[in-house]
Amino acid sequence: MEIAGVQFSDEGGLWIGQLDTDFGPMEVMLSGDSNGPSDGHADAFRRFVENLSRNLLQVRKQVRLGFLFSPIRIAPNNENRVGVQFRNKITGRQIGMYFWN
Repeated sequence: MEIAGVQFSDEGGLWIGQLDTDFGPMEVMLSGDSNGPSDGHADAFRRFVENLSRNLLQVRKQVRLGFLFSPIRIAPNNENRVGVQFRNKITGRQIGMYFWN
């Protein structure tokens, strides 16, 4: 299944895709069922990728010393708010989700 130019595959109700960004490849995770991702998650993802680079930079501003972190994962939550997870460029440590809008 394709959403906003990203190909997703079903992993038992969790839909996984790979997105190329200015920061490098990122994993995208959408929940749903065997028929496809939930409409709310798909719509939230579509809105986020309309201005992907700007939105990633906006979210990264929430991270203390954000220039040291790269975004690695996008996943909407149960309220259909898009979250971005980051990895420290030096230590490799992953930090929790930061939300867009």
